[in-house]
Amino acid sequence: MCQDYLVKHPKLIVGHRVVILQTIELIVKTKIDDISYPKIKSIISLASDEMTRSKDVVPDWQQAASNILVAVGNKYINDIMEEILSKFQPGILPHFFVVQTLSSLSESNVYGMVPFLNAILGTMLPMLGMAKQDNMKWVFSSALSHFSESILEYLANLDKAPDPTVRKDTFSSEIYAAYDILYCSWLQSRESKLRLTVAEAVGSMSHLMAHDKLEEQLPKLIPTILSLYKKNTEHYVISKVGRPLMTAALILILLPLQVCAPVDYSNPLTVKNHNEVLRCFSILANTFPDRLVMFVLQKLENSNERIRMGSLAVLRHLINSSTSIMESKKLLILASIRQPLADHSNKVKKRVVQVISAMAHHGYLELEGGDLLVKFIIQHCALPDTYYVRLSYLQSLFPFKTLSLVLWPMLLYYLTPGQYSNATTPLCKSLTLLGTKKRASQEPNFNIDFNEHGRCLVEGAPFTRCGVAMGIGLCASSHLDATLAKLDDFGKSDAFKKASGIFSLLKNDLDVEKMKSTLILCYGYVALHAPEDQILFYLLLFPQALYKDTFNALQELLRNILARDLSPDGLQSVFKHIEEWLSSGQGHERERAMNTTAHILEFYFNNLHVKNMVTFHNLGSLLGRLAPRCTDPNPLVRRAAIDCIYTLLYIQLRYEGFSLDYKDDSVERLITLRESMDNPDHSVLYKTCSELIISKRLPQQQLNTLIFMLIEGLVDSQSNCSRASSVLLNTLLKNRGAGLQDLVSEMLEVLHIRLQMISEEQVKVSVAQSILILATQHLQTVINTLISYPLPFDSWSCEMWIALGADSKLASQIMEMLMEKLNIMVPYVDKKESMMRGGLTKVATSHPLAMTCALKEMMLNGQSQEAVVSLFPQLFSSLLVRLGSSVGVTLPKDINSSGTNRKSLTPLSVCSWDCRVAVEALRILLARAQLDHVVKPLDQEGAWDKMKDPQQHITGVTLLARAMAKHAGPRLPAIVECLCPCLNNIYECQRVTITAFFSELLNHHVVTELMMMDVLMNNMMERISDPCCTVRMLAVRGLGNIAVGSPEKVNKYAKELLAAMSSGMEEKDDPGKRITLEAMSGLSKVLLYLDKKNVQLLVVYIFMKIKPFLESENDEIRCASIMLLGNLSKFGSGEPVFKDQIHNVLVSLLLHLSDPNLQVVKACKYAMRVCAPVVGSELITTMFQNHLHEDKSLHYGEFINDLTKYIIQDFPGMLNFYHITVIQFFKSSWAEVRAGAAMFIGR
Repeated sequence: MCQDYLVKHPKLIVGHRVVILQTIELIVKTKIDDISYPKIKSIISLASDEMTRSKDVVPDWQQAASNILVAVGNKYINDIMEEILSKFQPGILPHFFVVQTLSSLSESNVYGMVPFLNAILGTMLPMLGMAKQDNMKWVFSSALSHFSESILEYLANLDKAPDPTVRKDTFSSEIYAAYDILYCSWLQSRESKLRLTVAEAVGSMSHLMAHDKLEEQLPKLIPTILSLYKKNTEHYVISKVGRPLMTAALILILLPLQVCAPVDYSNPLTVKNHNEVLRCFSILANTFPDRLVMFVLQKLENSNERIRMGSLAVLRHLINSSTSIMESKKLLILASIRQPLADHSNKVKKRVVQVISAMAHHGYLELEGGDLLVKFIIQHCALPDTYYVRLSYLQSLFPFKTLSLVLWPMLLYYLTPGQYSNATTPLCKSLTLLGTKKRASQEPNFNIDFNEHGRCLVEGAPFTRCGVAMGIGLCASSHLDATLAKLDDFGKSDAFKKASGIFSLLKNDLDVEKMKSTLILCYGYVALHAPEDQILFYLLLFPQALYKDTFNALQELLRNILARDLSPDGLQSVFKHIEEWLSSGQGHERERAMNTTAHILEFYFNNLHVKNMVTFHNLGSLLGRLAPRCTDPNPLVRRAAIDCIYTLLYIQLRYEGFSLDYKDDSVERLITLRESMDNPDHSVLYKTCSELIISKRLPQQQLNTLIFMLIEGLVDSQSNCSRASSVLLNTLLKNRGAGLQDLVSEMLEVLHIRLQMISEEQVKVSVAQSILILATQHLQTVINTLISYPLPFDSWSCEMWIALGADSKLASQIMEMLMEKLNIMVPYVDKKESMMRGGLTKVATSHPLAMTCALKEMMLNGQSQEAVVSLFPQLFSSLLVRLGSSVGVTLPKDINSSGTNRKSLTPLSVCSWDCRVAVEALRILLARAQLDHVVKPLDQEGAWDKMKDPQQHITGVTLLARAMAKHAGPRLPAIVECLCPCLNNIYECQRVTITAFFSELLNHHVVTELMMMDVLMNNMMERISDPCCTVRMLAVRGLGNIAVGSPEKVNKYAKELLAAMSSGMEEKDDPGKRITLEAMSGLSKVLLYLDKKNVQLLVVYIFMKIKPFLESENDEIRCASIMLLGNLSKFGSGEPVFKDQIHNVLVSLLLHLSDPNLQVVKACKYAMRVCAPVVGSELITTMFQNHLHEDKSLHYGEFINDLTKYIIQDFPGMLNFYHITVIQFFKSSWAEVRAGAAMFIGR
């Protein structure tokens, strides 16, 4: 009813319309489920019409209509978006309330709107540059703020979202592009309301910016936000904006800039500043404890020494000042402090000692892992340092009563090992101090049970063992045979059963391993002291036995170590000492390492007792190391590798709950495979290993580790193994890569690093295949990752992009995605050259440049040909437009200042590199589309360099259009169709390039043959009124070219052509008179083919337009006007008015026969010869046609003398007119003309 009333009363006053619209909104909100779908559609149409009917902003009326759309959008979002987006078109500034409605919808229906926002942002970005009024800037800023808040809410509740795959990086590039415009331009507005809205938008958008971009902007953004406090009274909004930025700034800027700066303790101000900065971190800890602690701990791994020292200073301060807050984080801090324990910097070590001292104060060292920190202190006491420093290290730990429980009797364990001998003095002093305090306070643990602690003391008695070994060595100097016999007997004894004599000193049931190592030490001293001739005999006689015994001893040692911790962690701690030998360049070393691995895995399997369901978490890591060795050049290594994988998989089965005697058919196939290891079929081997790994044997959570191990294996010393790693990697990615979304960026980064070290060509091909596989599964992530690599792309980044061109279907998808982004993104921004100079410089934006580079690299892949050919019109159009956007544009700072990248660019190439990339891409496109006959003339004419030169760009594009018209005509209609919409782009450089291209096409008959004339003609006519004078000039040129390319069409378009040319000659905004010149030149060409009926009425009008240019200072314009005059004459034959006009200019033509410019002289000869019949004198006509030929010389004096006689004879009544006219030329700019005037009047 309300709707019908509004429709029937279109002139109803605004106040009444608002009430009715508000009523409709109330009904929709409360009864939307009861309203039929057709009625909903009509309500949407009505509200949209009401909202946009008036181009002016009428807030009450349009807001009421907008509210209806928002209310309906809560349920029918797709229908609403279909309607709204029809009024939100690229390149056209939308209605204020269209943007406002989109903003309100994103707030009221988050889950419905966010999927649309990527497309909306892409369309909106170019509009930001078109917004000139404050109200439009305000509504765009408000919308961007609400969009950002909606995206953040969506991402925070992905479990409820309809599309959980949406990620923050989906929006990062568009948000950053919008941020750049808001921050650089709009935030400086004088209007306070706009400033606040822009600031609020910037704050919201900062959450979605890439971390590196935000960190880059913060040093500029923070002072700007703070300055707003002075300019505005509404401090709440500014504080709301500033809170996340200030937090980020404190963490990202304050740490590296302040807390990491060296403290000059002789300067009280620097000390105060350092302390105040640390207090800031205490305040932050109260508000953001988890984030702050994680950030500080992560910085402990930073490569910058000052950052590590600053982080340790902050950590020490937080431990001391925020005790209650840090209580729950003790174990995390204990685990993280292990990293700096291994630091090589003495300055860092000093800070570590200070942190340990603080941790000792607060009860950290009593927890698990605290003993490592005590050990660190003692190790540094053992360094060759001064006594006082070493003692201070230990004494920093002692005053704490609870810590004495840890240190007593722990310090006793460090007295006997040789490596701590330098620490004996501070250790004894410290033990004395501790013991004295404990005895004085009668603590019960003062008395030590050495039966319990004796093992540690015995294990650390190296002097006794060394003395025994030396004694036996001395015996061997005179009794070698007997000594070796005794040592042999002792070595064969059952676990060193009771021995007699001197060997009883070795016997100790507590440490069998130490006895074995002492036995080896004895053999060493025997070799040292025995007679040389005798010991050489034994060494030659028993090398194999010695090796076998040593190898067995090693394996037994590893078994004993593993037996102490029969768990996945224990296995890994043993394996880490072996794994580096698995990829040794020496075959015998790989063989021994692999056999040892097989041995410990078998021992682990046989002694494994699974009581609880425990995860075999290092299965992926172990498989990644061992599987490639199945193709090792050494057959023994291959066999052992199969054994290892066989055992590993059965260990996994045990952890999954299967019994010890369970047999798995798929695993048992490895036994058959093992038998063929002497001459393996690699394809069968790869297939079997891959199937086992892909199957349920490898849990998803371990797949990550396996993949990165295989990537590491790509640079294996053995090419067979590196190839195996690549095959296994690709098989895994094909079958299970779809679930690796979160790892894609990291995998690509690691592959990028590995590519730099891979020399095996086959492996490089496989890496390219890996990238291709990832792209088929995670296309958007792969593109976003690769496009973000630093520019210029290094050779390995280029290889990765080239790889994506190998699959034509995928390449087509990627190219379409890149072109879609390229066509809507801002190609450059105008920035001030400097504070001193007021001019603006065009600075390229990074993303479009990266996308152009990506397209270029993909097309270098020969397999991309099918994709290139199918998308040729779109690619050609996008790259031509991109070329236009790149001319005269400089590179952004993040390229100019990027280390090695900056060094690779000379000052000249910095300005042309962007353009060069587009030109190279265009040339590669033509070559890949097999248009060599187009490329060849362009190479010969230097067209590519001309396209890059701002002064010759139009010439270069003209040569490109000419080559396409001559050699690739059938491809032009589709190209023209793609380019036509771009003529409405807001960037005049793009319009110049396209108009130049179209203008030259009209110079060729192929346009008519392929029925493109009407389209091009209409576009040229539209460009006649373009704001850019260069575009107008090119449009006029194109219209004139019709007479050359399709002369038969001239009369069809006579009216339009004459109007355009006449308008061009009247052009006011025409620096250099380029439009005027093109108009006259074009009209001259057109007149050759026009019928008289189409021109006759305009002859005198055009003649009057020409006359002022006959005396132009510009040689080209003077020449063109005279030629046009001649061409016009054929239409004035028999017309008295035209005859008079010819007499009016005859003197000018006569005098310019002596013009200093040769082309003007030739034009005068031509014009006078063709105009002669109109003059009205047969004598003069005959004279002009006999003597005025362009290629013949003229005796000017005689010619003037004879002509004067004929004028006196045939036109006596005009002598006074001629006299007056000639006198005017005495003031001519050219001496030759003045001389001619004097000669003429003297006759």
